[in-house]
Amino acid sequence: MKPTSTEPQAMLLRPRVYIGESIDIGPGKIDLLRQVAAGRSISAAARAMGMSYKRAWLLIDTLNQGFGNPVVETSAGGRGGGGAALTPLGEALVAHFTALEKKLNRAAQAELAALRELVSGISGK
Repeated sequence: MKPTSTEPQAMLLRPRVYIGESIDIGPGKIDLLRQVAAGRSISAAARAMGMSYKRAWLLIDTLNQGFGNPVVETSAGGRGGGGAALTPLGEALVAHFTALEKKLNRAAQAELAALRELVSGISGK
C-alpha cells in the first residue's frame, strides 16, 4: 500500500520476542492486551482490533498456556455484566514489552532516519 502523501511516514520498530519453545510475544498480542485493559472486555478488544472473539481468546489463551498463569482474568456475566482485566502478570508483560519497544526505537534512531531518507529519495524522484 502506497502512502497518500510524499511525506515520509513515521517509522517504528515493533519487536517479536520468543521465550523458549512455547512463548512468542509480538505487537498483535500486546495490542490485544492493551485493548482488554482499556475496555475491560475481550469481546470489545476483539472488535476494536477487527478480529473475532474466538481469535482474541485463542491469542490470550496461548499466552496463558505459555506462561503457565493467566495474563487476563475474566468474570462471568450477570447482574453487573461480565468483564475482563489484566492480571498482575499481564500488566507486567505489557509494561516490559512497552519499555522494550521504547528502548529499541531510541537505540535505532540513526538507522530509522537513514531508512526514512531512502524513502524520501524514492518519493522525491
